[in-house]
Amino acid sequence: MKNSQTYTGPKPSWERVLYTILYLFIERFISLVLFVIAVAQFVYSFLTKEPNEQLLVFNSALAQYMRQIIAYVGFNTDEKPWPMGKWPKAE
Repeated sequence: MKNSQTYTGPKPSWERVLYTILYLFIERFISLVLFVIAVAQFVYSFLTKEPNEQLLVFNSALAQYMRQIIAYVGFNTDEKPWPMGKWPKAE
């Protein structure tokens, strides 16, 4: 038996396909940035015995951005992340 509820979320379109491809490329680039942040944070912490505050703030915003990308690509939202939308604020 089929569920009588209908899907009312974001609808697929060619525009959405192109944005999804763009955001998947951005996600792969972010993985490289995250690697650099992790190495830099490790070296900084090793030398100063505490993490770099600016990297902590940037990493927090980057994590929010990744959540936005995942939500868009996974059809949880129609709101486009940066560069079409706003860059998220760090928590």
